[in-house]
Amino acid sequence: MAVRGLVFDLYGTLVTRGQGWRAYRELIFALPPWKWRSTRRAALTQAVPSIAEFHAQAGVRRGPGPAHYERLVEEGLAQVELFPETLEVLEQARDQGLALALLSNLAAPYKAPVFELGLAERFDTLVFSCDEGVAKPDPGVFSLTAARLGLAPEELVMVGDSVRDDIRGARGAGFARAVHIDRRPGKRAPKRDRIGHLSEVLDGLNR
Repeated sequence: MAVRGLVFDLYGTLVTRGQGWRAYRELIFALPPWKWRSTRRAALTQAVPSIAEFHAQAGVRRGPGPAHYERLVEEGLAQVELFPETLEVLEQARDQGLALALLSNLAAPYKAPVFELGLAERFDTLVFSCDEGVAKPDPGVFSLTAARLGLAPEELVMVGDSVRDDIRGARGAGFARAVHIDRRPGKRAPKRDRIGHLSEVLDGLNR
């Protein structure tokens, strides 16, 4: 079956990570260890608009107050940038008639760069774990993305930087291919489904 659409991860794939998960990681580690896993999942799958509100919801009773975590989020988001080739690759994919989806595991505040950096309008659908209540690698969120595009999973290629969430998740959901982008110098073996630069994703798409 021919590939008719691409599904992209966000952080580490289309944009830089900034400070990544630091703000939420610090907040989670301020809780008792038995709460870490469930609180992390809640951050990714609940539409809590700010980390201050999440701080209150999580019941954090030790460590810095919510203003500290808000500052960390702001500082991290200020460091997020598009990779130089991102917009060009998305334009080329669109020129080839491919449907485009963005599928990202994130807490609600980290949606901001999608809109501030001009990415939102370049996709046919935006699927954020915090809005959908389900996160990668759960096959359900991949199936949801395919349905939003009106395509079968077998017609889609996933592109992302996480082997667990993006690659294994997409394969488990029946995607045609899952392409791992690994920008680390000297760490990349020459494999068909591993690339070092986003521009490589369109090469031999239907091979």
